[in-house]
This record gives sequence, C-alpha cells and structure tokens, in this order.
Amino acid sequence: VLTLGAKGAPEDEDAADVLPTDVLASNETRRYAVCGHTWHGLQLVDYAFLALTAYISPSEKNAMPELLRHLFPQMEVSIRELQREEQQRRWLEFQVRRCEPQKGYWPSWQEGTCRNLTVVSVSGTDISRIADYAENMRMWTEPVSLAILATVFPTIRIWPRDSAALVIRTIHDILGGLGLADNQWHYSEILEHVRSLPRDQEVVVTGHSLGGGIALVVGALADRQAVAIQPPGVYHSLAKHEAQQRSFLGGQALHQRSVSLVFEGDWIQNFDGHGGLVQTMLCDQTRKSIAVGCHLLEGAICHLLRHCGDDAGRFGSCRHEYQPGNTALSIAQFVLEFLCASFQSSYFHSDFQPTLVVAMGVSMVVVLRHGAPPMLRSVGLVSG
Repeated sequence: VLTLGAKGAPEDEDAADVLPTDVLASNETRRYAVCGHTWHGLQLVDYAFLALTAYISPSEKNAMPELLRHLFPQMEVSIRELQREEQQRRWLEFQVRRCEPQKGYWPSWQEGTCRNLTVVSVSGTDISRIADYAENMRMWTEPVSLAILATVFPTIRIWPRDSAALVIRTIHDILGGLGLADNQWHYSEILEHVRSLPRDQEVVVTGHSLGGGIALVVGALADRQAVAIQPPGVYHSLAKHEAQQRSFLGGQALHQRSVSLVFEGDWIQNFDGHGGLVQTMLCDQTRKSIAVGCHLLEGAICHLLRHCGDDAGRFGSCRHEYQPGNTALSIAQFVLEFLCASFQSSYFHSDFQPTLVVAMGVSMVVVLRHGAPPMLRSVGLVSG
C-alpha cells in the first residue's frame, strides 16, 4: 500500500510506521549521486510513477486521467496508446508536455518553451498470470545457466561480455537453423511500436521488474533511452535478442542509453549483470528481503522521495506498507483457483472425456470381435 501526502498536509498520526515518512526538503543534502538528475526533463521518481501506472488497466472505474493529474500537477500527462489485446503484456504510451515553470525546474530550457516527450511504460510481473512467470524464466535462462556452469568451471566468471555473448548467440543461431527458434517474446509488440515512432521524437522506455528488463531490451534494440526501475540485468541475456533481431548494437546502446535503479538486498536483480548507468540504493525493508520486500516499486518511490526529494514540490510525505503474509495468501489462493479451474474445465473435458469415449469404443469393438475376457464370462457380466 502506497500513501502519498500532499505538501503541507497534516501527518496521519494513527498510522503505525517505524520508517520516516517526510519527503526530503529542498534545502537538505541529497543522499545519492543520481539525485537531482533528470532525463528528458523527468526525475527518476517521475519514471517510477509512470512505471507504477502501467500495472493499472485504464478504465472509467480507476479514473486514470485523474490519477495522472494528481501525480503530475506540474505538467500535462495523457495516455496516447496501449496494448492491442487484453491478454498481451500491458504497456501504455504517455504523452508528456513539459513547459518551463517560473522557478526554472529545467534551467537549460529557454523561457516560455514547451516540449513533448513520449514515454512507453511496460508493466512488470503480474502474480496472477502464469505466462509472466514463464516469460521470466525464458528471458533469463542463459545467464542463470552460465552462473550454474561457473560453479564447475570457475574460469567462466572471467569471460568478457563478448565471449559470453558469442556462446549465447551461437546457441540461438543453431536453434534458429533447426527451426526451433524461441523468438515469441512479450516485448515484440512494444518493440515494433517503438521502432515505428519518428526518430526525431523524444522517446523513453521505462518499466519495473520484468517491465524494466523489457524496457532495457527494447531501448537497446531500438536505440532509445531506457530508464529501468529494479530490473533483472540484461548484460549477457541481451545477446540472444540481438541474434534474433539481427541487431548487433545492443551492447553499445545498453551502456550509452540506459539507466537502472537497483536496491541492495533485492535478489531479483542478481539474475544477470547490469550495464549502463546503475544507481544502487539501500533497502528500507531488509527484514523482508527474502519475501521480495526490497523489490517493491512502492518502496522505491518512497525511498527516492525521502532521500532525493521532490523538485516539483508535489508531496510532503510518503508511506509504504507491505505484509508478505497477505501477498503469499493471495498467491496461494490464485494458484488453487487456477488449478481447480484448469482441472474441471480444460483438463477434464479436453483430455479425460475424449479418452474415456475412445476407451469405451475400443472396448466394445474388442468384445464384439473377440468376446469378453474369461473372468467377465465366469461372473456372468457379459452374456454368451
């Protein structure tokens, strides 16, 4: 649960929270090197907010336009496009119109000018979708396999990236030559859309978790700026996407056009190495790190506001609450419902029923052709 308090609003005294909630004041010293930096006029916390909204499906019920006005009162943010089919990876295209404010929020711009920025935000893992778990395993199979192999052959750890990329690329080239290419990725539609945007248009791809990894891959393949929040690394696994897309500038673009925010104690980030600009921050939920307490986007937003501040002056406090037990219960309930539904509808009616019909038909043919087994004749179940 994420609770944002407006600047100047009174604190909620009933909320039990041992962590500080106040947003860092503008006159205080910022705690991290990345604080104060902007990419195309947006702070890192702005991209975190946009990554958060990608988890929400726009509808009249959730009032997405109103939410965007609360999160970005200093600029105009609107939804321009979203995924074509409901079952595909959720993503949103935002049109961000930024104008020079009175206080010089972007001091390098000329006074009175406005700019338009396109931000493509990709959703992360949805715990209620089995396909997302499968996509995570497919995306990071090779770096995990190399890490396991390195326990037997330690010299693999000193391989340069080009050596690991050559091995991964060769494997996928062989699979492609045999007609076994595994190239149906969740990001295919997103990559196609980003590539279709005009080259002179300012475009940033962002996302959290799996969405952050996809943002890094799409940004590298399309040569666009990528801002990833708590992504698994793509330093080695990018090679297979380069091979399948016939693009060999991914490694260079990854270093030159990507920004990654990772947190100490977040084990999700360790599936692969990281490239480009990487900022590591401390985790506020270290006791819950095993239960992905350091991987939550809400926690990252509050940490950014408390230690980097809010240059736009929107919020005065930020509180994040996380109960791993409730999350585990929700996952268990979903898995149970999924298994029951699959067994009752798909598995039983699709597999068991035809099998039983065929078995009964074959049995009748055998009995009519050869007669019943001796045991059945002896008990009189089948008449002569």
